[in-house]
Amino acid sequence: MPPIQLSHFTTIDFQDVRPQLLFSERMDTKYLFHYKEALEILNDLKDNYIIVLHREQNSQQYSTVYYDTAELDFYKAHHNGHGNRKKMRIRTYEDGQAFLEWKQKTNKGVTQKQRTTTVDAIPDDLIPQIEVRYNRITMYSKTFEEKLTFDFHLTFIREDESIRIDEIVIAESKRAKNASSVFMDSMKKRKILSTSFSKYCFGIASLHTSIKKNNFKHLIVQTNKLKNEYDIPSNY
Repeated sequence: MPPIQLSHFTTIDFQDVRPQLLFSERMDTKYLFHYKEALEILNDLKDNYIIVLHREQNSQQYSTVYYDTAELDFYKAHHNGHGNRKKMRIRTYEDGQAFLEWKQKTNKGVTQKQRTTTVDAIPDDLIPQIEVRYNRITMYSKTFEEKLTFDFHLTFIREDESIRIDEIVIAESKRAKNASSVFMDSMKKRKILSTSFSKYCFGIASLHTSIKKNNFKHLIVQTNKLKNEYDIPSNY
C-alpha cells in the first residue's frame, strides 16, 4: 500500500488538546472505505483539520482487547439490535499506556464513555474475547467541534485464529451535537454511506465458528467487496 502523506496538515501535540474536547457525550458516525480512497479524502481535509501528534508521530499503533460475558451477551445485544448497548475494553497505546474503557450507546444514538487507568477493575463475569490491532490517525477540526479518527492495517486475533485487512480504512466522526463537518460533507460528495461497523462484532462474527452472525454478514460482504474494488499494484 502507498504510504499516507500528511505533511500538508497543520499539527498539534496531543498534550495540548484540552480534555473537554474528548466529548464524553457525542454523536458518532462511522464510514468504511478502501485505503486508496483514504489518500484522496485526507487531501480534501487539509485546510480544515489539524493532525494530532504523539511523540512527534502522526499515527499511533493501538491494541484493544474486548471483554464480554462467556455467553457473549454484549455481542448478542448488538447483533439483535438492542438500543442500549454496552462495550468494555482495555486499550493499550504504542508507548505502553493502557486504559479501561466502558462505552454505552443510548436509544437516542448518543455514546457515553467512561475511561480509567485502573485496568484491573473489570467485573468478574467478563472475560477477554478478542484483540484488535491497528494504526490510527487522529485529527480535530480547526473549530475543535469534531474529532476524526482513521484506522488502518487492521488485525483481528481470537485464540489461535487471526485476520489482517490492509485494504480497508475505518473512519469515525465524533462531534458535538449540531456541529458541522467538512469530513461528512466530503463523504456525501463521494457517495460514501455511513455504517454501524463495530470492530468487536466484525471480529467475533469473522472468527467465531458457532456464534449467530446473520445481522453482521453484510459487513463481511461489504469488506470483501471493498478489498477487491481496486487493483493495487504488487509493488505497493
